[in-house]
Amino acid sequence: MLTSRQLAVVLWLAIFAAWALTVEGVRASLGSVLRTLFSPKLLLLFSLVIGSLVAAVWLLWREGHWDVSMLYDTVLFVAVGGIGSVSRAASQGATYDWRFFSKTVLVNLEIMVVATFLIDFYPLNFWIEFLVVIPVVTLVAMLVVFSEYQKDAAQVHSFLTSIQGIIGLSLLGYVLWQALKSPGPLLQSQAVLSLALPFVLSVLFMPVLILICAVFAYESAFLVVSFKGEDQPQLTRWKKRRLLLRFGLNLPALQAFRRSPVIHDFAWVKTKDEALARLAAWRSGTDEDGWYSQGVQ
Repeated sequence: MLTSRQLAVVLWLAIFAAWALTVEGVRASLGSVLRTLFSPKLLLLFSLVIGSLVAAVWLLWREGHWDVSMLYDTVLFVAVGGIGSVSRAASQGATYDWRFFSKTVLVNLEIMVVATFLIDFYPLNFWIEFLVVIPVVTLVAMLVVFSEYQKDAAQVHSFLTSIQGIIGLSLLGYVLWQALKSPGPLLQSQAVLSLALPFVLSVLFMPVLILICAVFAYESAFLVVSFKGEDQPQLTRWKKRRLLLRFGLNLPALQAFRRSPVIHDFAWVKTKDEALARLAAWRSGTDEDGWYSQGVQ
């Protein structure tokens, strides 16, 4: 059963989707967007993310720790904790070290625990949610994002961020007041399971996220090796295997190697012995010409 706030969110999403379909430009670009979303690569990625989380939910359900009342929070976690985490991993410049993964978990928990569990637990009247809370919160959030990318709008962005913070603190204050006034619902077993859901799903999803990050990191390195070794496909495949054996799941070291000039030299060499020498030089910190590799020792 959806709360009044969850129902208001769903209705506004439906209204927005219906309005968007009336815009000619949106309808014209819808085909290309759908083709991109359902491209084999993205389809495989989404299937892996959603499939792993569905398997995690099935496991929780089998053990008696999940029921249909948690469906809304589960779908939201798939969007925020699953697809959102992968999107952050795909961003340019991301380094897949322990700080990245710990920050990803903390961001997911912050959004899920504060924005969905605590705030959704004591919603207001449906019409207040539908006509006031959801539109105002959404509008302010959009303006904050828009002002962030506008020149000479630092003061406006700061003001809007403050307004956004005041709204968030006000909703949280209302929740805390209601919790102190009637703490009974928070102490129910179902409430405890709902609170634990993002923690459990984050832990169960982490191996999948690490695997996806490994694919991203190796794909980036393999592109350089393939581009510079088109005339020797067998040697190129051997170089890729050597990278896998050399770095394994040490993704920060692989990314450091990918961002250094040494990878281009490694990709250009024409013999296995020269390639092994480059990897050995990276392991020692410098290559034959004295370049510092910046690798993880």
